[in-house]
Amino acid sequence: GSGKAKIGIDGDFVTSPSLSDDFASLLSLQIEDWLIQISKSCNSKKKFTILEFGSGNGCLLRGIIDYFLLKNAELVNNIAFKIIDVNSGMVAKQKIILNKFLEEGIDISWINLSEIEENSINGIVIAHEVLDALPVERIQYKKGEIYRQGVELDKKNETLNFKNIPLTEKLKKNINDIENKLGISIPPENAPEEWTTELHVNNSLWFENIYKRMDNGILLIIDYAIDSKRYYSAEKNDGTILSYKNQKAFRDLLNNPGDCDLTCHICSDILTYQAESKGFESIGFVKQGEALLSLGLAQKLFEIQSDLKNDLSKALLKREAILRLVDPICLGDFKWFIFKKTHKKGLKISTKCIN
Repeated sequence: GSGKAKIGIDGDFVTSPSLSDDFASLLSLQIEDWLIQISKSCNSKKKFTILEFGSGNGCLLRGIIDYFLLKNAELVNNIAFKIIDVNSGMVAKQKIILNKFLEEGIDISWINLSEIEENSINGIVIAHEVLDALPVERIQYKKGEIYRQGVELDKKNETLNFKNIPLTEKLKKNINDIENKLGISIPPENAPEEWTTELHVNNSLWFENIYKRMDNGILLIIDYAIDSKRYYSAEKNDGTILSYKNQKAFRDLLNNPGDCDLTCHICSDILTYQAESKGFESIGFVKQGEALLSLGLAQKLFEIQSDLKNDLSKALLKREAILRLVDPICLGDFKWFIFKKTHKKGLKISTKCIN
């Protein structure tokens, strides 16, 4: 919120849009196709909406708008671009990077979710690396009991430390729901002493609020995610939450508070369950590498040979950036989760990025 966080290869961490402009360009192919399908299915005279949660420094939305200005300028005039972001430091950066579009009269606004009327969104809602930044509850199994992990201040030593405290009734219910609905054991069988994990307790409300405000559209979530068997396994005994600073990951979450980015993997099974329980229909999910290849990434690689044949250095940098988007050890292992809500029951919306 202070604005100290830096996104990009010279910052604290990289995101796909900050690494390569081709990410936004390829994603825009899918967004454009979705909008065309939605326009054929609903007779609303209102503008389409492209709503992005947590826009970071704004480079993804910039790339999307650049794509439409180049490929479908007529459609861009029928889109209201909206950003919801609680990080005032990042909002300031977004307004700088998107200012040229505002001066050109493109409809971009920063809003609160409460300002959006129910059943008013016809379009696309994007949450790119957002759910991994929402608050989580951290729990620990110790001496046969599950505890909530709190944080206490040691005033004498001026340090922050974890402290186990009793579970709230809300957390007990959350754990019971996960176990009963999805057959997940918390803790898992043979969990070691002090087995620790995270619970994503705020996602259901987030899904509910979006579903209420959407009429016809797609919710696209792009994030690190693993299935429940691996997420809540005895082997993963310290959860998934990490602290990032200067492109390095740390397990010491309470060191340098306010100077590090905290991120936590999401559980794919629980995420899908939470979305469907609020009314969304799941179209499916796909690894980012596979999605981008389906949208034409191989062609992008081929074009480097002709477009940058006289600048080998630039060609190699661009090639490396594109390959990192699909590297299964890095960004290629991101998951794209696609959910839909349609006013007309049974309406099909096809998806290019899932074969």
